[in-house]
Amino acid sequence: MFKLLGILWNSFRMAVQELRVNKLRTFLSLFGITIGIFCIIGCSKNDSITVIPTTPTAGTTTAITTIDAYAAIKLAFGSNIDLTNLENYANQDKPAYILKNNLGNNAITDKTATLGRVLFYDKNLSINNTISCASCHKQNFAFGDTALVSAGVEGGLTIRHSMRLINTRFANEAKFFWNERAANLNIQTTMPIEDHLEMGFSGENGDLSFDDLIVKLENIPYYPVLFSNAFGTETITEDRIQQVLAQFVRSIQSFDSKYDEGRMLVANNNQPFPNFSALENLGKNLFTQPPVFNNTGMRINGGVGCAGCHQAPEFDVDPNSLNNGVIGTIGLLGTDLTNTRAPSLRDLVKQNENA
Repeated sequence: MFKLLGILWNSFRMAVQELRVNKLRTFLSLFGITIGIFCIIGCSKNDSITVIPTTPTAGTTTAITTIDAYAAIKLAFGSNIDLTNLENYANQDKPAYILKNNLGNNAITDKTATLGRVLFYDKNLSINNTISCASCHKQNFAFGDTALVSAGVEGGLTIRHSMRLINTRFANEAKFFWNERAANLNIQTTMPIEDHLEMGFSGENGDLSFDDLIVKLENIPYYPVLFSNAFGTETITEDRIQQVLAQFVRSIQSFDSKYDEGRMLVANNNQPFPNFSALENLGKNLFTQPPVFNNTGMRINGGVGCAGCHQAPEFDVDPNSLNNGVIGTIGLLGTDLTNTRAPSLRDLVKQNENA
């Protein structure tokens, strides 16, 4: 009798134990499924996370989460910058009669010019986050300024008027600033940033230095992403900043003037333009043709030689223009005889003043 009771008791214990194990297995399975569902739903609500399903092994389901490398770009710029579908900077259309090209060894790419564009408009490039390149070179004024001199950081003013940046790619002149103190565009791009009156990272008289700017940019989330996209690494240097700013500036072009409309209709610049009036064609001839003088120095024929410094069809800058004849008050310098760089004549006036 007791032996029978013992057998029944052991059987009962084994049944209970098995039931507990099954319940535990069931609980663990349900817990795992719940956690998986929570992760998938929770992560999917975060735009910076992408859940990528993988091929599961038999009887299992797995998911791999990866950080969206462009999350910082999306957060800062929304749909204005799409690194997977960039704007066309490198291969813009230009008229066949435009032959000059001073890119040198700094060819434009969409990736690098995009980074240059961001830097150009970013006020973080000034010590107090108030001034960008675009503050003095306004897009709606041919990337120039309507003010005689432009406002800088902490009440500073530029010494000279901000020069228009239109069509800098299509010029013979390599030097920049009115007094040609920058040997090329790359060097020019960071000189305003390092000027204590303009953007303030001079490293002098207590100002932060350019190295401080680099540290600042390294800690802005979208810049490591943009530099990596442009150069393959996140490293930020002054040389890289110069390269991309120069590329963006050279991507700024304008060939939709009335002159361009007429030039496309003729074989060369000396022919009358069909879309010009008689007076406009006369003015064109006076502008483009050199003067003819008699032996007393009086002009008796030809034009007035404006194209000697402003050469058609690019209307670019001749490196030998020397003093441009401006001897009055210029900016803060008073009489300025070092103002030697002739400006481009492109986009002098907006046709639509309400634009």
